[in-house]
Amino acid sequence: MKALIIEGTFMTPEVVLDPIKKEFALRGNSRPENPVAFFQPIFTWINDFFSTFKEEATFHICLEYFNTSTSKVLLDIFEYFELANEKGANVNIIWYYPADDEDMKDAGEELFDLVPVAGELKAI
Repeated sequence: MKALIIEGTFMTPEVVLDPIKKEFALRGNSRPENPVAFFQPIFTWINDFFSTFKEEATFHICLEYFNTSTSKVLLDIFEYFELANEKGANVNIIWYYPADDEDMKDAGEELFDLVPVAGELKAI
């Protein structure tokens, strides 16, 4: 399967979904004007990938900032991974947050509380 790489901007996060390198990451800022349009290719890629992938994968989320509409998208991503796990994959999420940013830590904790997917919070 071909990698999906989206270069980050001031408004949108860097996206790396590379099955060859086994690198799966979302980094930077996420405040796209149209989050549905921005994230749709990501959802399509994830759905296609996990329809055949049954190994272990770790998804790294390292956001400096995200807006309210992105929070819904993040919940959807967590739910995609929960479904992939139910179908035999082994997806883990590592939620990175600045050690001095309680809000970002709380956001990660809330997502893990809402969706039962394996993962961890990691201060950077």
